[in-house]
Amino acid sequence: MTQSSATAQPDTNPLSAPSEVQLHWRRNFAANFVDSMFFSLALAFASMTTIVPVFIRELGGSALIVGLMPALVQAGQMLPPLFVAPYIAPLERKLPFLLKMTLGERLPWPLLAMLCLVLAPQYPRAMLVITACLLAIFGLAGGLCLPAWMDIVARVTPARMRGKLFGWSGALSGLLGVTGGLGAERALAAFAFPYNFAACFAAASVCLLVSFLGLLALREPVAEERTPAVAIGDYIHQIFDVLRRDRDFSMFIVVRILGAFGAMAVAFVAIYATEQRGLPNSLAGRFTAWMLGTQVITTPLFGMLADRHGYKTSMQFALAALAVAMGLALAATTTLHFSIVFALVGAATGLFFTTALNLVVEFAPEAQRVTYLGLHGTLIAPAILIAPLVGGWLVEAYGYPAAFIGAGACGLSAFLLLTCCVHEPRHQYLARIEAAARSKNSVNMGPA
Repeated sequence: MTQSSATAQPDTNPLSAPSEVQLHWRRNFAANFVDSMFFSLALAFASMTTIVPVFIRELGGSALIVGLMPALVQAGQMLPPLFVAPYIAPLERKLPFLLKMTLGERLPWPLLAMLCLVLAPQYPRAMLVITACLLAIFGLAGGLCLPAWMDIVARVTPARMRGKLFGWSGALSGLLGVTGGLGAERALAAFAFPYNFAACFAAASVCLLVSFLGLLALREPVAEERTPAVAIGDYIHQIFDVLRRDRDFSMFIVVRILGAFGAMAVAFVAIYATEQRGLPNSLAGRFTAWMLGTQVITTPLFGMLADRHGYKTSMQFALAALAVAMGLALAATTTLHFSIVFALVGAATGLFFTTALNLVVEFAPEAQRVTYLGLHGTLIAPAILIAPLVGGWLVEAYGYPAAFIGAGACGLSAFLLLTCCVHEPRHQYLARIEAAARSKNSVNMGPA
């Protein structure tokens, strides 16, 4: 005797969520929305592209150090996932691990705000070293959290809603970030150094606290498919198998490496505007507002397109926008010109955040999702660390135009390689979901 048709009909939509995900998905969607939105808003007050580089320059940091600081953060976010993945993958629930590790992302900012007031006026060199250490901790903690966080997001959010989650949370955080950026501009102009930067870092700390409350509200289901614990040697062998077997994913890694070099001069645009074009330091806040304001339009638009057609188009647009921004930076002379440059950088940055990890998720079989996320992060980490140093070296040796031209060439190369050599993974992703649903339904609908 089989189940009646009233109870046995499966949900044939391959983008639908499993029943346990459906049970809490609205609550989880709201919680992830709050987390993503306020985390992004925090980075409006402590932008690695505008606020932090100017702060480092005020402390006496050279162009190489200005490039190194964002690189420390980004490399820290990308390098650890591969090594933490064997520990995370077998866990039934990953949220407890995430809640512990993410404290390392949040505590550096109130410490930075307080120490800035105490040390920056009289001991700028010591403050520079402490800032580097705290930013490295922030980035490293983010790298430890990343595979667990993205795996949770993928499991608690229906696939048809992920683009909306990242798109609309990015749009709202961008909208709030415009206010935050303008507030940062006012704080930077109204208060003397270092009180102006301390105010920005304190505001970032408050936003990260709200973001943490969003994580606490998540209801994580038990992972149905998990990779069993393996020895590190076997795990590394599996990694090479993935790269040999999945050509599209391997080419995507090359695209991401080139894209990292496409961003190698971004941290120097605000410095170029203030040092070479004579614009005031306080405009770093306005440039941040332009960056985040652009995301109000681009992230939800491309998020909705991605829900229907996949994420490759979003990545293509991001790489193209980055290359164009570097070209325009060469000719920029006024506040408006640089605002347009930062608008394009903001569009690219927002789409990289919403697109890259979702592409990795769709490349990966579910049981290997954490492995793919770790592999992606670790393989591009050296490029993310080296690229700004190369940019800083180009600035020191040949001037800002050389750095902008080199970055633009790398961004354009990444765009062409993605367009010509990487297939959209959405199609294979849907095929895997459909196959898993058929397999599960055949078991559930078997003879009684």
